[in-house]
Amino acid sequence: MSDVIKFKLRKDELVMLAVVYFYLMLCPFNKVEESFNTQAIHDMIYNTKYLYYYDHITFPGSVPRTFIGALTVALPTGTVSYLTQCSKTVTYSLARMVLGLYVVWSFSTFRRAVKKVFGSPTANCLVWITCSQFHFMFYASRTLPNTFGMCCLLLSTAYWINKEWESFLWCSGFGVLIFRSELVILLGPMLLLELLSRKLNLNELITPGLQTAGIILIGCCSIDTYLWRYTVWPEAVVLYYNTWLNKSSDWGTLPLLWYFYSALPRAMLLALPLAVVGCLKDRRVLNFATPALIFVVLYSLLPHKELRFVLYAVPLLNVAAAHALSPIWNKGSLAKLVVLGGFAAHFLCCSLFLSASYHNYPGGPAFQALHEQAPCSQNTTVYIGNYAAQNGVSRFGERCESLFERRWNYVKTENLNVETIKNFDLLLVEPKEAHHFRKTHSVVEKFHAYAGLKFSKEPPFVLTKKKEAVYLLKTKRTKKTVDVRNS
Repeated sequence: MSDVIKFKLRKDELVMLAVVYFYLMLCPFNKVEESFNTQAIHDMIYNTKYLYYYDHITFPGSVPRTFIGALTVALPTGTVSYLTQCSKTVTYSLARMVLGLYVVWSFSTFRRAVKKVFGSPTANCLVWITCSQFHFMFYASRTLPNTFGMCCLLLSTAYWINKEWESFLWCSGFGVLIFRSELVILLGPMLLLELLSRKLNLNELITPGLQTAGIILIGCCSIDTYLWRYTVWPEAVVLYYNTWLNKSSDWGTLPLLWYFYSALPRAMLLALPLAVVGCLKDRRVLNFATPALIFVVLYSLLPHKELRFVLYAVPLLNVAAAHALSPIWNKGSLAKLVVLGGFAAHFLCCSLFLSASYHNYPGGPAFQALHEQAPCSQNTTVYIGNYAAQNGVSRFGERCESLFERRWNYVKTENLNVETIKNFDLLLVEPKEAHHFRKTHSVVEKFHAYAGLKFSKEPPFVLTKKKEAVYLLKTKRTKKTVDVRNS
């Protein structure tokens, strides 16, 4: 059996998994970018026989997304949820734990492949460097298409290192064709390096590559076509929408070099200069760094930029950093002290990043508090404003929802007029909207979101600034609830 497909985690990799779960527990809610997979996992677990009630039927989003990733998480999560009869909140945490386990296992196989090339010291340093970086660990349990793509990338890279081309084609095929098409500009250069060095013949790839792509597309698109209820290859639609039409720019644009002067420095911290040293020290490291840099350069051409888009480059660049760090650790007590100081700096940075993330999901705690305002047995109508829906609210938080006994009705339809919204019993709205409901609703609680950092002359010297983000309002009516289910 290939070493790559062994399910085995070392002690330091279990520490990595613990860090992923630590971030998960402190930030248990989701953002709008994660909403499709989050809602899909929910529906696959709780609405298995009723496609009509799936969230994507009512809220399809700008482009269709694949259900394959959600399915791989929902199957084990749903089994555990059914056997334990745990709450929806716990089930969502279990789903993210499953995804986090997938990522850490994929990283473990990648690490073992790196060990074959550079030895145990570099492989060990790779784990500790990665553990000390916030963004890779934080995103490891978040239900983004990028996270599923990361699993495929790590496995593909391990197969690339081991020269197992059939397995490489399968993993890269899923990554590029199903989850994130941009991975082709990262995985493609890996194959190009092999072809240029004459370690691989193009004829060895064409026929099995086409066969693999065909099987993947037929199998996965059949599932997506059934669930979307029309013939579709989701990732092709996403590629056309974001790249050819450049619609992703509607979400904002950033300067050409933003990935280099902002995203990568934040994602890698002190590992970034170490990666440069590693590349200068050993030409073998360039085999890892070159595809990563080509990917970041080409992806910088798209105006819309987010850190998570180039997170795939971090594990490859970390190999260079780990190769530079491993001999430093063995150069005496002073060198060890310097290295520990670097990890301490990473810890402080992670603390700041975590503080910002902790306050970045105000809709989540607001949705929890909302359910304390009335019993599930009481007919209650709930309006979820756009900001709350995008920053923490998901169907996993609907404690009082049932397919057959819908006493609570949750509505997150956009652009409802104010007079219609006034008929709802409970509201989650932004502060700028709250004044419309002064006469009909009272403010129960205000929830805050991250608004930057401020410096202090006293410990801890750096504090998190917060702003009012979500108001929980409750109707002043005492008469029977007005039915707005069909509004």
